[in-house]
Order: sequence, then C-alpha cells, then structure tokens
Amino acid sequence: MAENKNAEQTKIDANQQEKLKEKVAVQNKDDQIKQMSSQELRKELSKKNADYIFRLQKELETQGKMSQEEAQKRIDLLLPEIVLAQHHGRPASNFYTMSPKLKAADLIKPKEKTAADIPFWQYAVDGALIYVVLFVGIFGVLALFQTNSKANAQMGILTLISVGAGMGALMTKYNELILPATGKSNKIPWSKLILGLVTMILGLLALMWLLSLPALKVINPILPGAANIIIAIVVYGIRWLFRKHYELIGSVFSPVARNK
Repeated sequence: MAENKNAEQTKIDANQQEKLKEKVAVQNKDDQIKQMSSQELRKELSKKNADYIFRLQKELETQGKMSQEEAQKRIDLLLPEIVLAQHHGRPASNFYTMSPKLKAADLIKPKEKTAADIPFWQYAVDGALIYVVLFVGIFGVLALFQTNSKANAQMGILTLISVGAGMGALMTKYNELILPATGKSNKIPWSKLILGLVTMILGLLALMWLLSLPALKVINPILPGAANIIIAIVVYGIRWLFRKHYELIGSVFSPVARNK
C-alpha cells in the first residue's frame, strides 16, 4: 500500500518537473526571440505568417504610399510580437484580429492624442489664460456700470492678470490631485485640502497687497472698463490659438483623467 502511494507521488513529482521544464523552455525561447534581429525573425515566420507579412507590406506601400524600405521598417517593428504570438500558437491574423489591409490602415492612421500625451505646463497655461479672461472681463463689465470713478479703484490690470493666472494654475494642479491617472477619486485627507486652500488664499492676498503698493501703481494702472474688456478678448484669442496649436483636450473647468 505504502509502495503504491510512493510510486504515485513519484509519478506526480515527475509530471510537475516535466511541466516546469516545458515552462522554462518556453520562457527561454521567448527571451531568445526578443533578442533576435529582424532578419532572424523573418526566418522564424511560418508560411501563414510570412504570407500575412508579405500582404501587409504591399498594403503599406499602396495605402500609405511608402517605399519598400519604409514599409519594411514598419513591419520590422512588428516582427518580435508576431513571432512571439506564433510561438504560442497564434497566427498574425488571429493576434491582430484583422486582415493585412485593415492592419495597414490601422498602422497608417495617426495616433489619437490623449490627455496623457499633454504635459502639465500646457494645462496650467491654459487654466491661467481662461482665469485671466474671467477676472479681467468681469471687472471690466462691472466698471462699465459704475458711474463713480472712485468706485472703479478696485484692482489694477497687473493685479487682475497676476491673480487670475495664479488662480488658473493652482486650480489646474488641484484638478490633477483629485483626478488621478486611473480616473478614480483620490483619497486626499481633508486636512491637506484645507491647508492647500488656505495657503492659496493667503498667497493671493499677499500678491494683491504687494501689487497695491503706491510704488507699483505706475506698472499697475486701473484701466477703464472698456480697456479691460478689450484685454480679456485679446487674452481669450491667445488662449484659443494656444489650445489649437497644442491640441489640448479638456480644460480647468472640464478636466480629463490623464491615463498613463
């Protein structure tokens, strides 16, 4: 009885060792494939995959109007994953789930830009510009309806621009903190949020006080309402050009999760 159990256990151990050897062999082969040159990878292709690659190259040359060398370089980038998939029993048509014609079209079309491709500074500049538009524009409209000239002694143009730009950049950073890359809400302690808000308010108040000093009135004049509105329109135009040039997605008022 004991001998039977020992024999059975020995058989199980032998099977496990055999499976482990097979797994190691597969991994070693995968590592070997990753180190191969494009010429070596082409020699590894099955007849089915070689035909797929041949037709894919022809489609790249036709659809993408590429030279033979350009199309070949694009395909060389795909060879490692094609041969790896082949090693695991998946032909290229099954691996890509599309014909050579469709795969060529997929390779040719430009990659769709996502929020992850946009650096933080571009969002910060965009946020700063829109807040400048709001601050300067609102104060300009208010000034138009104030008949008493003294009532317009609120903020100089440099104060409005500085405070607006600072608010926009800080709110952009705030959005990045509460809207992480996963798109899920970040669990930031309330103490940190409150501390950050208080610090932001104190910083803006200090900036406003500094810019209100009599010595700075020369560079921080209080402009008529119409002038403020014109400046707001110009800044909005700059923002529009900035967003168009960098192809920005989302804004400080409609933030987009930056998936990475």
